[in-house]
Amino acid sequence: MRRRRIATGLGLGLGLTLGLGLAGEATAGNGGHVRTPVDWSGAPCMTVIDRSQSPIHAFDYAVPYEDTELTADEVDDSRTHQFLAFCRDRTLDEPLPGWITEADVEAAADNGLGDPETVDLELDVLANSPVWADCWTRITADAERRPITFAAAAAPVVWDTTALAAGTWVVDGYTHEPWYNLWTAHPGVVKIVDDPDPAASGPAASLDGPELEVEFGDSVMISGCVDAMPGTTMSLSWANSNPNGAPSWVEFLTAVEAETGAFSLPFEPPPETVSNPVLIRLELVDPMGRTWTAYSRSLIGVQDSGAGDGGCEEGPFGDPCGETDSGGETDSGDETGASTTGSEPGADAGGSGAGCACTTKPAREVSPSGLAVLWLMLLAGLVSSRR
Repeated sequence: MRRRRIATGLGLGLGLTLGLGLAGEATAGNGGHVRTPVDWSGAPCMTVIDRSQSPIHAFDYAVPYEDTELTADEVDDSRTHQFLAFCRDRTLDEPLPGWITEADVEAAADNGLGDPETVDLELDVLANSPVWADCWTRITADAERRPITFAAAAAPVVWDTTALAAGTWVVDGYTHEPWYNLWTAHPGVVKIVDDPDPAASGPAASLDGPELEVEFGDSVMISGCVDAMPGTTMSLSWANSNPNGAPSWVEFLTAVEAETGAFSLPFEPPPETVSNPVLIRLELVDPMGRTWTAYSRSLIGVQDSGAGDGGCEEGPFGDPCGETDSGGETDSGDETGASTTGSEPGADAGGSGAGCACTTKPAREVSPSGLAVLWLMLLAGLVSSRR
């Protein structure tokens, strides 16, 4: 049995920037510069803000390195971080708009950073988006975007929730560096309540597992956290990632009793998932009929367990043995990782691997992964086709 953790976080955030960059025609000095993500390492899965105590909440973040050397044509507030919150969760196949306001587009265009005609002012600008209308809020204002420095990141982000509706919110970090900007999803959720009684607020949940590769026939644990009143149930579904359309969800656990705190539940991928990046959805329903839906912020790659000639284990997504040279496998390092968003095809769907003479390899981190790279390519194609 083999499970391998795929390096995401910073690496995937950087890859996403490059993937989106390929979809446009940037000629600016910073066009090929890798955007610096927000580092959410250590962020909690569940945060409850009890406004009966205080509506003010402070949270921490980090930066992987300082990034302040602007090229001559960048806008004044380029290479900065901003924080926003959304009233619902989303799948990895639903990218957020790349711009916050039309003013940001205009300022970047005035500096010659890109062609404003390539920006759909409805779909690509959050302030205009009908999909996100009345479902998002700024935690930090546009004028208060933070420089990407260790000193700025050392100061907590103070969020005044007074004017917000009680309920569950999803937080994202935004790297403002036109022409291409970057979102980095917080790995948990924030639940705002006005009464600590569990029955006084609806359910909340987040899925927090890392990206994994698993061989067909093995199971993988789906982990996350819940905050809900007693009697709440949760159902879990899987779907193959599909950036060009809505996922086709298939339920694999139904009406499981949910308890406040962390959980871990098994998932054995069916044959239809082989050589596909898999998404997970969690749906909560409490005894009062209130609901919340959470989506995985990482992917599960399912491999056919068959082996190639010579007893060599087939590598991820059609790369024999998962190597790029004739030597042994290359290990990228620790099983650490940060958080950001992220996929790919490969072999015979449904092969059982009967007669395989390969040896089992220990779990290892793979960077960059074929899983992440293809998903980015698909997403880049989607963005390009929309424009």
